[in-house]
Amino acid sequence: MQNLHVSIIGAGLGGLCLAQGLARAGIDFDVYERDARTDSRVQGYRLRIDATGQAALAHCLPPALNALFQQSCSACDGPGVLLDARLQPLPQRAAGSWRVDDTDAVPDRSAHRQTLREILLSGLESRVHFGHGCAGLDAAGLRLDGLPARPGTLVVAADGVHSALRRQHLPQAAPQDTDTVTIFGVAPSGSLAGDTLPADLRAGAGVVFGPGYALVLDAMRLPALPQLAQLLVPGSRLSDIPSYQYWAVIGERAAVLGEDSAAREADTASREAGAGRHWQRAAERLLAPVHPALAAMVAASDPAGIALKTVYSAPALPRWTQPGLTFLGDAIHAMSPAGGLGANTALADARSLATLLAQAQRGLPLGQALQRYEDDLRQRGNLAVEQSAQAAARIMGRGC
Repeated sequence: MQNLHVSIIGAGLGGLCLAQGLARAGIDFDVYERDARTDSRVQGYRLRIDATGQAALAHCLPPALNALFQQSCSACDGPGVLLDARLQPLPQRAAGSWRVDDTDAVPDRSAHRQTLREILLSGLESRVHFGHGCAGLDAAGLRLDGLPARPGTLVVAADGVHSALRRQHLPQAAPQDTDTVTIFGVAPSGSLAGDTLPADLRAGAGVVFGPGYALVLDAMRLPALPQLAQLLVPGSRLSDIPSYQYWAVIGERAAVLGEDSAAREADTASREAGAGRHWQRAAERLLAPVHPALAAMVAASDPAGIALKTVYSAPALPRWTQPGLTFLGDAIHAMSPAGGLGANTALADARSLATLLAQAQRGLPLGQALQRYEDDLRQRGNLAVEQSAQAAARIMGRGC
């Protein structure tokens, strides 16, 4: 029986799912997150959780919290309609990883990102340390901002696409800017009620393919989340999120933003005051020629909740030899959101690592456990990055 301690760097979905899995296995851990709060910045809204992601959550979460996840998802979780820029059917543009019918044994679920994060935090509050990022890892051990680190801990870098530990130890694995961006936001529920829109699109779910971009829509019809939490997991808390119309534009930077020179500093500009209104105008300009109701939906969105993100894609996952360090999620296999695989792959990472660390706790040598995890991680991660790149190419109209 080994006495493990795990330091998880990053309190995103993958890091918190791992934390829940470790808690179920009786493994000691702490989570360190540089953001001051879960809502310190706009990180996204709707997530499609596929069968792989759902299986990972079922494995890592206590049954009551997993039931809360399932019932917290949108009541509108159908695949929606696929249309071209004239709003005519275009089913052949679907990516291979998309679910385009209702025949799957395990249908995708539409989860609100912040709600899922709150569920994953439930019961772990004393072990998650906000406002304390990672300053590095060297021969002297883990260095944290403002806190002492535990000696001899296993460090899991789950700190996202700009991972400090990946920059330090695997600079050759830095993800590349794909010259693709996403603009995303939320509008009031029912914002797509225009009479001249196709009936399927008025329901609020689907994808519209334009030249070099795609508009993704999902009508998020959410239950009364605080009451649901108290019913299923007494003592837990979920924020009250009203139902909303989710929208996201993903495409080539030039197609989405035109000649806007400010877009060249996307990540910096997105953090500036008023940036949301800037990206809102860009999305309105793009969608107005398709249908005025789509531009009106974007105009009805709160600019403070609109963000632009650069899309990165990781190279083939390398091997690493740094003792006491491994990686999870976007920190090692950033990918385009076009395939809907990023969050699901990170959740699968968490399940795999939690399973193997539980075996190490029972006597499997830790080095063997990590080697098995990393072999699995490379296989799944490389495949997901490749599939996501293929999905992005289909969205842009390349190779169709």
